[in-house]
Parts: sequence; C-alpha cells; structure tokens
Amino acid sequence: MTPLPLVGVVGASGAVGSAAARALHASGEVRLRLGGRRPEPLDDLARELGGDAQVATADVRDAASLAVFSAGCDVVLGCAGPSYALGDRVARAALAAGADHVDVTGDEAVRTALAGDPLPARRRVVVSAGLLPGLSALLPRWLAARHGLHALRAYAGGLERCTPAAAGDLLLSLPGAGDAAAVFGTPGAAWRAGRVEPRALRSRDGHVAPHFDEPGFVQPFLTREAQRLAPDLGVTDLEWYAVHVGRRVREVLTAAAGAPVADLETTAHTLRRAADLDLAGRSPWYLLVLEATDADGGRRTLVLRTPDSYRLTGHVAAWTTREVLGGRVPTGVHHAADVLDPARAVDALLSDGDAATLREVVGTGGPVRHEVETGVL
Repeated sequence: MTPLPLVGVVGASGAVGSAAARALHASGEVRLRLGGRRPEPLDDLARELGGDAQVATADVRDAASLAVFSAGCDVVLGCAGPSYALGDRVARAALAAGADHVDVTGDEAVRTALAGDPLPARRRVVVSAGLLPGLSALLPRWLAARHGLHALRAYAGGLERCTPAAAGDLLLSLPGAGDAAAVFGTPGAAWRAGRVEPRALRSRDGHVAPHFDEPGFVQPFLTREAQRLAPDLGVTDLEWYAVHVGRRVREVLTAAAGAPVADLETTAHTLRRAADLDLAGRSPWYLLVLEATDADGGRRTLVLRTPDSYRLTGHVAAWTTREVLGGRVPTGVHHAADVLDPARAVDALLSDGDAATLREVVGTGGPVRHEVETGVL
C-alpha cells in the first residue's frame, strides 16, 4: 500500500499551526510531521491527534534544522512567524528537499525572493494562504464571479488575543513604520482610478466601522494583496481598513502610529498584553466585511464572522495544502487566491459552522432588500 503523503508543519505548536495540523489530520489524507523549537507542546499535540504523527525540531532561525525537518516531506507548510523576520527561509528549505511549500503569509516578499530561482519551476510554492492574506482575496473573487465588482471597501478586525507573530507584523503596518519593513501594504493609501494613491485616507479612533458593534481604531492600510486584486478584477476604487476595538490595544497602536517603532520586541509584548486585558471576561470575535458595488450601482456586503481568526487561517492553509497534494495547483510560485478555485474554497472553508459564518446583505444604496446567513454559500 502506498503511504499517505507527508506534510511537515513548521510552527505546529502555534495558534495557526496547531489549527492547520488538526484540520489536516481530520481530512485523513496525510501523515503529519509536527515541527517547532520546543518539543513539549508538539508532544501534546501529537498525543491529541494520535496515529503516527511525528515530532521533530524545526528552528526557523537555523537553516540546518529546517533542512533536516524538510527531508522526506511532500509538502512543507509554514505557519511560523513573524513573517517579516522569516523571509523565504522555510520555502528554500522545502524546495531544496524536493518538497512543495505552502505559507500562511509570505506574500510578495517570498514571491519576489524566489523570482528567477529554477527550483520553483519544478515544484509548487503557494504563499498568502491564510485568512488575510488569502481568504480576503478569495471572497472578492467569489463575489466578482457571481455579480462583478466596480468598487470595494473592506474592514477586517475584532477582539481577540494577539500572538507574537501577529504583534510584530501589525506594528510594522502602522503609518510611519516605513515601507521597507511594512512588506504587506501601504498605510493610509487607497486604490483610485487604477493606481495607488498615497496618503489618501486617515486613521480614525473611536469610529464604529460598518457591521461592527462597538467603536474602534480604524486604520487604512492598502495591502499588497488588495493592490494585486483591484486591477485583476477591474475594480476602480478600493479601500482597506484594519479595525481594532479593544481600548488598551487602541491606546498602544495610536501611541505607536506616526513614527518608526524603536523597540519592536518590547512594543509587541506591550501590544500582546493589552490584547489579553481587553479580552478578559469576553468572547473573542473577528469580522471581515466587504462592501461591494457593481457596475450598475448595485451594492452587496459580505460579512464573514469567526470566533478565532487564527483557527480559520489554519483551515485555509490546510485546504491549500490539500489542493497542492491533489494536483490542483500548477507548478511555480503563486498567491493562494490566484490559483485556488474561489467557489470550491469558500464552500469547503465554511462547511464547518464553528469556524466561520458568512452573511450576505443585498441593497442598492437604500434600504436593505434581503439578508442570507449560512455556513456554506
């Protein structure tokens, strides 16, 4: 009997990696190698999953460790972070070992770093395979295929814990952080008439974003993903906002905005602590709101709600990995939303009602005509 393909999960003990490992294990389609720096949480996860899940050291700061971990894998799934500090290390280790690679972030930085390298031409590398980036482009593609898109305004955020990886990347997205470090987009920019318009928008504190129940720090941040998506879908105007509703998190972010973060590690720790305090006694939640206008002026809004954005990111990564193993992704380096089938992905990712729900609000600028709420559309 041919053994099941082996998927190595780097960062398997983290919030995203453990969710991805659980989703892959539940599929029954793969064997797992769980990787990280500390064996204890990996051992706990392996016992939870049962079966023949392997545990191995995978230190993203050590090329030799990544090489040993990647050996024998069919796919290496990168779930470690922060992304700004990792670059293409995991991707290169996977490719050198003859494996395909999926990365929950990576985005344009990894794609650019691998440009011209002959290895990806024979293997599959898929970056931006998470909630944001990833599902944040798949949902507009899904919507555009059904109705067409002329303009899009998006809001993403909520109230939840902040992992070390997320804290570092978030701080580097603030206005003043500097373009060289903020690799995933441009603070304050908007897409206008087919181009990026710098400093078009301002952050607002105490503002209630559409479909959010409480005020927050609403930060315009035109992601690289959005900049790729707009011309591809023929969108003439696009705005993207990050929304942070916790009072203490808002205080940290507004204090840090406008100037480079002098001590990223210390500020990231402060941000994580603030998120924990804001969440105390409350249930976590996260929203992705897409307000779309078609060429005829019709308006539709998609509201994606999840109790755990890290878990949903892990599910997107696991689904992408399964699509790679199934031969449904071409060779080369790709962004997940460019090669995954939107309808197939949305159906699969929303089939678990505990992971996320999607609500569609239809209107034409006046009263809402109808709403549909379902786990699968």
